[in-house]
Amino acid sequence: MFEQLSAVPGDPILQLIEMYRQDTNPQKIDVGVGVFKNAEGETPVMRAVSIAEQQLHDTQATKAYVGIAGDADFNAAMRALVFADSVDYARVQALQTPGGSGALRVCAEMLYEVMPDSTVWMSDPTWGNHRPIFEAAGFTVKHYPYFDPATRMVDEARMLAALNELGQGDIVLLHGCCHNPTGSDLSFAAWDRVAEIASQRGFLPFIDLAYQGFGDGLDADLYGIRQLAKHVDDMIVTSSCSKNFGLYRDRVGCALVLAKNAAAATVVKGRLAIAARVSYSMPPDHGGAIVGMILNDATLREQWEDELTEMRNRILSLRQQLADRMRDITGTPKWDFIARHRGMFSLLSLDKSQTDKLIHDYSIYIVNGGRINIAGLRDEAQINRFADALAEVTK
Repeated sequence: MFEQLSAVPGDPILQLIEMYRQDTNPQKIDVGVGVFKNAEGETPVMRAVSIAEQQLHDTQATKAYVGIAGDADFNAAMRALVFADSVDYARVQALQTPGGSGALRVCAEMLYEVMPDSTVWMSDPTWGNHRPIFEAAGFTVKHYPYFDPATRMVDEARMLAALNELGQGDIVLLHGCCHNPTGSDLSFAAWDRVAEIASQRGFLPFIDLAYQGFGDGLDADLYGIRQLAKHVDDMIVTSSCSKNFGLYRDRVGCALVLAKNAAAATVVKGRLAIAARVSYSMPPDHGGAIVGMILNDATLREQWEDELTEMRNRILSLRQQLADRMRDITGTPKWDFIARHRGMFSLLSLDKSQTDKLIHDYSIYIVNGGRINIAGLRDEAQINRFADALAEVTK
């Protein structure tokens, strides 16, 4: 039976990881893998997480299931972290999931049960796993214009015009902040218009929030979500704790549903629970318990926020250093957009010959199209080496 199966193409990022490992060049650089790294090239365990883990170890008395909805303290804390005072909490229900991807999948499954004829609209481009997740649930997927390769910024006028053509029966997937893969985010003014258009046209906003705190701050990064919450009756938010808590392998996510009233929100949560039950049954406890402890303890929360600020400031500093270096080398401001992008990623709009040259001639491991993880640049020496190579292949 299995001998009849044909091989599927390998994941390009996983292939990059393997190529990087096998490269013996001591000056090799990895800007492909999407994890935060410090100046030593490590993805550290946050200090607040270590303290909370020890407390959990010392106090946890059982490994019994936490239930399909997950940790109640975690869910309540995530609801407050995302929505703050923008909505009546009675209208919001939360479900702990195995990572942000798990949240996306159970929400997609739930929506297909109740809106099977809808079209899901995604930005062009978007994260590579968005389309497969929604197509696996059964949806037709289309794209709205988003990124302008010439300016390397959002083409807000074209995007807003496209959204203004949508209506009831459409689901619009938006990145909450730190757009992956482009790094280019909507302005606050554009978010205001998205909220107005969603209210007028009646499409369902679906916000994927993977990098809260990595852009301009915990609250600033949530401007768009909170504006939408004030304008629409219904909305889906999927949130990940992989990056801002450094809990990548612990798979911590949350599916949040905003409905017109408390009764409707409770019904939707029940539908989400069914989708979770047939997918993975119960969420893992450890990471969610850690996040719940941190967010509900004033001392731990302050320490976590301080650490998150350190991480964000590191990324912003690397961005500015790279943009400045490119300006010095090229004598033009054409690369200044790197400093204006937010989060770990920037899309440089490179063609395959350019990315191949960076990999094979310079041992700089980069995704096709030129998406780079800024946090992969450890120090000034690597920034300079990367900038020199980038200027050479794009001149």
